[in-house]
Amino acid sequence: MAMSMSRNPLLRIICLCILYCAQGIPHGFITIAMTAWLVTKGASTMGIAAIATASVLPWSFKWCWGPIVDRFQIPAYGRRRPWIIFGQSMMMLTALTIGNVTDPVENISILATLIFIHNLFGGLQDVGVDALAVDLLDPKERGRVNGLMYGSKYLGTAIGGAGLGALLAATDLSIAIFGMVILLGMIMCVPIFIRERPGERLLPFGGTWTGRLAENAGETDEGSANHSVGELFKRLLRGFGRRSTIMAGVLALLVWVPNGLTYPVSMTLYLKDLGWTQEAYSTLSGTWGVAAGIAGCLVGGFAADLIGVRRLAGVACAFYGLLLAAFAVAPRLWWEDQTLLSVYIVMTDATQGMLTVTLFALFMSVSWRLIAATQFTAYMSLLNLSYSMGNNISPWLVEGSTEFPPILDIRAIYLMAAVIQIGIILLLPFCTPWRDNETNVNSEIEVERLST
Repeated sequence: MAMSMSRNPLLRIICLCILYCAQGIPHGFITIAMTAWLVTKGASTMGIAAIATASVLPWSFKWCWGPIVDRFQIPAYGRRRPWIIFGQSMMMLTALTIGNVTDPVENISILATLIFIHNLFGGLQDVGVDALAVDLLDPKERGRVNGLMYGSKYLGTAIGGAGLGALLAATDLSIAIFGMVILLGMIMCVPIFIRERPGERLLPFGGTWTGRLAENAGETDEGSANHSVGELFKRLLRGFGRRSTIMAGVLALLVWVPNGLTYPVSMTLYLKDLGWTQEAYSTLSGTWGVAAGIAGCLVGGFAADLIGVRRLAGVACAFYGLLLAAFAVAPRLWWEDQTLLSVYIVMTDATQGMLTVTLFALFMSVSWRLIAATQFTAYMSLLNLSYSMGNNISPWLVEGSTEFPPILDIRAIYLMAAVIQIGIILLLPFCTPWRDNETNVNSEIEVERLST
């Protein structure tokens, strides 16, 4: 029997993890290796902020892909696989253009534009993978599987940040990016040769469609297809028309603002003011930092299933806020101690990994399966918009402009971030996950209940 993710729990977990690894490789390369390389070549804080924004802001527009992925499907090839393959193919093509930019520091706006376009298609691939996860994962396994999935993204970040970072340091930008494209091409073989459900054709060739998604149609929720734009948007209004889903959106919009505020100023602090080398920072972030992130994801995933996602999210927010506050009040002598600063970076990565996994599980639990690509993606888009908001505000606060002087210093930025992060905890009690019988809709009667 041909392999299919719907019938094999271990296979679907492996496939989801591999596809999430594909998202981490470009992210790690751009935000760690390329960013550090640009700083050593003389890029300004504004330039670094532009690259960071171009890496994250396109993911805030994933909600545009969601309705398209939910509405237009090719059941003969799988509900989500064609979109995943198309998105990753375009990631590879757009990545090749980034390596052709001459003098990246002088042309950093062009570089940022190409990175922006690349990440638009990265967002499409992510929408397809997330929708696939909501379609196939049992609610009882979402916490730990989300931990494994995001841990795999950290692994991809390690490959992109440390592995491709070493290649970048030894060669040049075009060769490092070509190596990234080869890795993405190898990973794309997974959705090409493994079906979502029995009876589907393989892409781009082979197999005979049976005309049904599985032997038992009820197992795959064939009635979930959105046969018209009107039907889709009617379901969207119902899906978002609850207090818990609205408050979850507010949470998503605010939770990563502190991370966005501190990232540009920390990069300048480490690589310019404190004298870290590109290799030292890339190696730490791409190895120990990624290992800590993976550990945080795995521990967070299993702990979320045991004690609840909201309780664990509160713990992670509180600890992350305390880390930010501790950095703000620490004497400069501690900043200049590379060992202490390395410990801080690793602890921060672990905490962010744990918080990310709990947020993913929470947003997945409040997403309606019939509109999974749109609703879950909307929350993911708000998370990235949250980071981008902080990213764009930070340089203006610490550098000012030609008309206005700087408003805050680095310590004040970190204190502001700490207050915001701890304040997020107040939103968690209102983000109540839906019960299983509300999210697994199989009748029009239950659909109507969702609007009340």
